[in-house]
This record gives sequence, C-alpha cells and structure tokens, in this order.
Amino acid sequence: MPTEQPLSGSRQVYSLSEITGSIERMFSKYYTAPYWIKAEISKLNFYPSSGHCYPDLVEKSDGKVRSQVRSIIWRDDLYRISRKFEEVTRQPLSEGTAILFQAYVKFTSEYGLSLHITDIEPLYTLGEMARARMATIERLRKEGKFDLNRQLELPLLLKRLAIVSAETSKGYSDLMVSLQNNPYGYHFITRLFTALLQGDAAVESIRKQLQQIAALKHDFDAVLIIRGGGDEVGLACYDHYDLAAEVAGFPLPVITGIGHSTNETVVEMVACINKITPTDVAHFVIAGFRSFDERIEQLTSGLTEGSRQLLEDHHREFSELMSTFRQTATDRILLGKEETSILARGVRDLVNMAVFNHRIAMSRYETALSAFPFRLLEIGSSKLNNSASFLNLHQKHLLKQQADRLGLLGNQVQLLDPENVLRRGFTITRIHGKAIGSDHLPEAGTEIETETSQELIYSKFTQRKPK
Repeated sequence: MPTEQPLSGSRQVYSLSEITGSIERMFSKYYTAPYWIKAEISKLNFYPSSGHCYPDLVEKSDGKVRSQVRSIIWRDDLYRISRKFEEVTRQPLSEGTAILFQAYVKFTSEYGLSLHITDIEPLYTLGEMARARMATIERLRKEGKFDLNRQLELPLLLKRLAIVSAETSKGYSDLMVSLQNNPYGYHFITRLFTALLQGDAAVESIRKQLQQIAALKHDFDAVLIIRGGGDEVGLACYDHYDLAAEVAGFPLPVITGIGHSTNETVVEMVACINKITPTDVAHFVIAGFRSFDERIEQLTSGLTEGSRQLLEDHHREFSELMSTFRQTATDRILLGKEETSILARGVRDLVNMAVFNHRIAMSRYETALSAFPFRLLEIGSSKLNNSASFLNLHQKHLLKQQADRLGLLGNQVQLLDPENVLRRGFTITRIHGKAIGSDHLPEAGTEIETETSQELIYSKFTQRKPK
C-alpha cells in the first residue's frame, strides 16, 4: 500500500510512483493469466527499426469510442501472428481491422496500462470481414446500385482503355505485355491512372482515379482495375462500401482483374466483367477483337460462298436461256428456210411467167425488126449522099479560105524577119551574146556588141539616161 505522507491538517498525500506501483502490484497479483479480447485496431504503430508493433485498440458503439488502450506485439510474436493472419484472411494486419486476440494485461509505473498480445485468432477477423462484406452487398442491393454497372452494354470492340493500377505492379506489366504482344497484331490505346492497390488508403486512391476517368468518359470504352501477379493479400479494400458503390455506379463498363482465385470481392461482384488475373483481362479484351474478326471472316466466307452460288445459279440460268435461245433460233431458221423455199418457188414461177411473156414480146419485136433494117438502110443511104455533096462544097470553100490566110501570114513573116529588119537600118545590141532588155541592162565599162545588116560593132558602155 502507498506510504502516507503527513501534511498539515488531516490530509494524506501519495507520490505518483506510489500509486502506479500499487496498481502494478495489484495487476501482477490478479492478472496473471492471458485473456481473449475483441477490439479494433485504430492505429498500427509498427516500427521497422525494432520490429515491434504498438497497436492502439478501440471499442466503438454507434460510431463512438467506448474504450481504448495501447497494446504491444513483440517482434518474434509479430512475425508469427502476421504470417498466420495473412494465410487465413489474405489480409495483413491493418488499421480498421477487427481482431480477437490473446493478451496479458500489464501495468507499469513507467508506461501505464497496456495489453501484451501473444496471439490473434484470424478466423474471427475473417468472420468480421465476411459480415462487413455482406453488409456492403445488402446496402448496395437496397440502394439499387448492385447491378448498375453489370447492366451497361459493352462496346463491340474495347480499344480505348483506362487502366487503374500501379505502374510497378506485376499485374499491370502482365496486362500490357499480353495486349502489346498479342499474336493478331491488334493495337490498343491505353492510359494508366496510378493508384494504391491495397490497404485502407487504396479505397480513396482508386475512387479518386475513377472520378478523374468519369470526367473523361468519352475518351474511353471501358475501365480496367488491375492488381495482382498472384498476390492475394490486402483485398479487404475491395469489399469497402465506398469503393464498391463507386464502381457499381460508374458510367463506363468496369473490368476487374485483381489477381486472386478465392471468393469474389464486392467490387468484382458489381463490376461489369470480372476476370481472375490481369492476363485473363487482356485475353478477354483480345478475344473481343478476335471474335469480331472471326465474324468478319465468317461473313466474308458466307459472302464469297453466296456469290459463288449466285454466280453458279446465274450461270445455270444463262446456260438454260442459251439452250432455249439456240433451240428457238434453230426452229426459226427451219421455219425461215421453209418460208424461203415457198417464196423461191413463187419467184421461180413468176420468173418463168415473165420470161415466157418476154419471149412472146421478143418474137413480135423480131418480126418487126426483120423488115425495119431495110427501111433504115434506105434512109441512111439517102442521108449519106446528101452529106457527101455538102462536104464536097464545104471542103473547097475551106481550102480557098485557108490559102488566103497563109498568104497573109507569109507576108507578115517576111516583114518581121531580122535580116529584113536590119536592112531597114535597125541594129541589135547584145551583152555577152544576149540582147539588151529592161531586165538585162549593162553596167558602166561593160563591152557591148552591136549587129547591123553588114557588120558587128564592139564598144564599151559608159552611161545611160532615162528618156
């Protein structure tokens, strides 16, 4: 018990250490065995340098804190407890987690009251997580949000993809490798919206990126929430109501691939499409293109086959028409031959009749012509005699007339003879044997030749004057 310190009057005063020491001795006496306790971790307080953890524990009722206390998990216990907890719950110890733990109640004068945690029952936390998960599902169903995103119609081709993930995430790497190296050469337009993928902070981080994508919804065909690479720890945030409600009411189809094969999280349930791994998501997106390609190929094949069949049908119809045409043409030719034969016989009869008539006419002409030549010869002989008399008179007249003209022409030729012209006193002047004319005038100093009736005179030309 604390030692009394006398003071003036009747008061008793104790030192703080006396009080805390008394409490410590009482705890050591009455709280020797460990207790199983349930509480919520409000703050983890893990110190990597020492490896120890000092969680702050609370109990809440109607959102209000009813009790709180500090606890301790020593390094060796923390390693064992965390490993078992994650194996069962697929969730690390984190703030906001409800736990059932075994602890010693300790009190020291130096540090006060604390709980020394030696073990945690993960099944209790798993049950609490399941309860919270069911509460989220029931709330979404009650608010009519649960099926909203699943009711959205996926575009025919998912080409423009908004990806919510971490750039260093193996799941994101697997997705991009599968999309970029697809064997069909399809090209996808992707944009990464970086977010935290696990823990309590992941809820707001992912929501913030989804809200940013919603503002750009016309730039994308769908949203991919990618996480994983085989890691199944830290999925509790995907059961959180705020994140699940954001995904359920998102205006674009959401496709999840958060990399686990156990029970679906609420986010996966409300998403339009859920695939186990990011690689599965990539295969789903590629399969949409491949399915479209196959439909095109089938349509192309069908069109080709239909065209071939149509051509065969038309060819068959054309062959039938040609056969009918040939038969019709043959029938028409035979009919034409028969009609021609009939016409030929009619023409032959007409020709024979005409020839017969012409023969009768010719015999008449022959009788008339046999007497007509003698008459013609008489008339011709009379005309020839008259013409001969006329020609004889006309010949004599023409001969006298032409003789008179020749006499006149002879006199004119004698008058124009150069010898006679020279005898009358005229001369002929030449230059180099060529008579001078208007187109052949001499230059000064040129030797000229002048011919008279008696001789040739040579001289030099000095000048000329116009008349």
